[in-house]
Amino acid sequence: MAYDKKYALYYDYFNQGKNYHNEVAFLKEIFKIFSKKEIKIILDLGCGTGLHTQELTKHNFQVEGLDLAEEMIEIARERNPTATFHQGDMSNFNLNKKYDAVISMFSAMGYLTENKQLERFFSCCKQHLTKDGLLILDVWNGLGVMHELPSSREKIAELTDKNLKIIRTSYPTLNAKNHVNNVKFVVKVHELKTGKIITEYEENHTVRFFFPQELKKYLEDAGFELVHICPSFNFDEELTYRHWNMILVGRLKN
Repeated sequence: MAYDKKYALYYDYFNQGKNYHNEVAFLKEIFKIFSKKEIKIILDLGCGTGLHTQELTKHNFQVEGLDLAEEMIEIARERNPTATFHQGDMSNFNLNKKYDAVISMFSAMGYLTENKQLERFFSCCKQHLTKDGLLILDVWNGLGVMHELPSSREKIAELTDKNLKIIRTSYPTLNAKNHVNNVKFVVKVHELKTGKIITEYEENHTVRFFFPQELKKYLEDAGFELVHICPSFNFDEELTYRHWNMILVGRLKN
């Protein structure tokens, strides 16, 4: 999908509670346990505004990012001047380079809603990985989505230094047959002191959720073995219908 520029502008404010430090610590643990070699070079697909890249580079990884939204890439480049970013489609790209690990975080892969897109995604990942390379996916868990159906939610971000209060309300519509959730976001930007609305806009997102055996099949068909699956960022817990997000770790077969 094409993001509105305003979405990229306010994206980080709505995700201030996301613990990128802990998520990268989790990735390092995955690398340590499941990689047959030292992980040095990482490709981040659906990199957004580059916050995972920022944290990974603190740990001396070489990171390149790819995202469809040029507005996101612009922010990522400003945030990470030493990293390399590419504007492109994660289901159809060729960077003419191989990486030790490919990651796709924060449910970014869910924007690939068609089966053919997913097949191309896994093919591209395989093409860009070195021998025994790891593919790590953070996605919506269909078991959890169907157990706890999507509901309307509100996020509020107060920017005291900018005298702004931003309210984002989500209105989901579940399409269970096609494994997608259609979400309309209504965003209102207020003056913090007066409450006056400065701007108001809508975004419409369609995000796919996945079931464990479904993704295992995609991985195996593309030449990967599924070596681990767990709730997002809880390495030792078993995945159940109580978890809305899951991590899958695939390793490229020889």
